[in-house]
Amino acid sequence: MSISSDKGVSLEKEVAKMLQKKLGARVARDSRSGAGPHHKTDIKDYFQDTPLDIECKNHQTIKIKEWFRQAVAGASISRIPTVVFTSDDEVLATVRFSDLVDLVAETQQHRVEIKRLKEPVLMTGAGEIITSADIKAGPSRNEWTECRGGNMVSPGEKKCLVKTCTVCQNKKVKKVKK
Repeated sequence: MSISSDKGVSLEKEVAKMLQKKLGARVARDSRSGAGPHHKTDIKDYFQDTPLDIECKNHQTIKIKEWFRQAVAGASISRIPTVVFTSDDEVLATVRFSDLVDLVAETQQHRVEIKRLKEPVLMTGAGEIITSADIKAGPSRNEWTECRGGNMVSPGEKKCLVKTCTVCQNKKVKKVKK
């Protein structure tokens, strides 16, 4: 193997490893990368764990247009052609802007759905679903008082509702003379 092909192989392995680690994608470097007359991508993604068809380039001279044409030619239908390349010791990627916007929009939709799923949902005895927007706030904490035994007494009550309270249990509250 030449030095230039070694550079390409190392970038392909690095990209595959990053996709595996960050996304849990079942991808690998295509060992036939660059061989034969047919167009294909450098990263195998048989299970389509990512929406990307990736072409890797590790060259001194950057030729984005040429590389992107190659990525488009090798990409499958409904997959996003992507060029991953190195520049100044940094790994960068090129995709169509419309594909990037679609990915961001899809991510935002998922975030909204996750937020909705995290909200508490209650069901009444009649089977009606109550969301957090339907729940009204109760009395504030400062409206609560303490009984002589130190237990909390809800607003409007004369004694605490703790059955084990030795101070309030079975004792009548003295009426205040006016």
